[in-house]
Amino acid sequence: MKKFKAWSMILILSMIITIVGCSGANKATEQTQDTTKPADTAATTDTTTTTTTTEPAKEDTPTEPAMGADGKIDFKGESIRIGQWWGMENYLSEEEKERQKKAEEKFNVKIEYVTVGFDQIVPRLITSTVAGQPFADVIMIPLVDALPKLAVDGYIRPIDDLVDLNEPIWNKVMKSNGVYDGKQYSFTDKDNNGNGLFYNKTMLQKLGLEDPYALQEKGEWTWDKFLEMAKAATKDDKFGVTDNQLDLAIAFIYANGGSVTTADNQSGFDSPNSMEAIQFVSDLFNVHKVAGGNFAKGTALFYPGYRWSAYDFNPSMADDWGYVFFPKGPKGTDYVVPSEINLWHLSSSVKSPKAVMAVWKELYEMDAEKGYDGVIKGEEANFRNKESLDTLRKMLGNVTAIKYGSYIGFRGIFDEAIKNIMSGKATATAELARIKPMAQAAIDVTLKK
Repeated sequence: MKKFKAWSMILILSMIITIVGCSGANKATEQTQDTTKPADTAATTDTTTTTTTTEPAKEDTPTEPAMGADGKIDFKGESIRIGQWWGMENYLSEEEKERQKKAEEKFNVKIEYVTVGFDQIVPRLITSTVAGQPFADVIMIPLVDALPKLAVDGYIRPIDDLVDLNEPIWNKVMKSNGVYDGKQYSFTDKDNNGNGLFYNKTMLQKLGLEDPYALQEKGEWTWDKFLEMAKAATKDDKFGVTDNQLDLAIAFIYANGGSVTTADNQSGFDSPNSMEAIQFVSDLFNVHKVAGGNFAKGTALFYPGYRWSAYDFNPSMADDWGYVFFPKGPKGTDYVVPSEINLWHLSSSVKSPKAVMAVWKELYEMDAEKGYDGVIKGEEANFRNKESLDTLRKMLGNVTAIKYGSYIGFRGIFDEAIKNIMSGKATATAELARIKPMAQAAIDVTLKK
């Protein structure tokens, strides 16, 4: 376990904070994401404060599964604790309840759900591990909080030696995003994220414009079509898209084949593809002036949001609405689902980790496609038409993970720059050049370079 270089980190972060200044609280917007909702709710806050200079307590924890006299795994009535923030036991399907009952009988184990506040998941893991009393064995953690920070500091352990990762039950979302330093730390039974554009069907019909879903299915849902519709809708105190500066900027960056950070731990926000996207969104605010209004009240045509945003406005929204992918940019090759994702992780202090993973594999539907079908079934009451559900089904399992929040201090630096650009305080070229050295310093601090 690498020793944390506390004073070096504090000095560098102090320099970053001095240069950047303190970012104000994010402007409250309509239909903000509720982090008390189920696990697919993405993290949206800077995670700098969850860092600690204290190393986990070193314990001699068994690495072999608990075995009964007959050679079978036997927990002797002990519990496997599952840490999460939404009261998971209240959201289990009947099938999942039956699966857990059978697993408890098979392994002589008790499945216990430990619910803590969303913003307390990481601090609770750290403090309880240091105290030698980890609060849970398997824990849902936003990917940006888990990797690389918790892996570098030794609070979570890889699962490569515990399961056969070649089994088809381990889906591509976890295998492509949950790896650090060549080891698999994050795992999931399915990906149930959806992030795209809600749109006001009633408003579009009145304007005589083609439905974005029809364009999407023909492969013709592009930035040009989006801008055309947004401009047509902006009149009489109505707007083309809600004033969600950061959500739009990030979504359009990835829809144009760009990124905020790269796989080799470098900033990617100043690449040609990313710069083109940031300029396009800046023009929505500063040139075309199509941003504003309130989607739920029918005064904005488009609203960028994760699928659970529907929970907030669907019950009271008078107008009909739909859901589509973000439009493809000029450099985009396909529709994308840019998303901050949450994945499961194994505490580094878990006892009998191999046995715990053996139980885990039997608790939920591990066939990804069946899992996705289950998500859609659960959303039928929240989405108003089959076209929107069809779009959501296509999104599942195809997420492009947004990871820039993984680096200590990076989120605050980048988010402030985007706000400055969208508000017209600075040009994209000048502002992104200004923050690049600070952004890279944040990455290097996190990786302890």
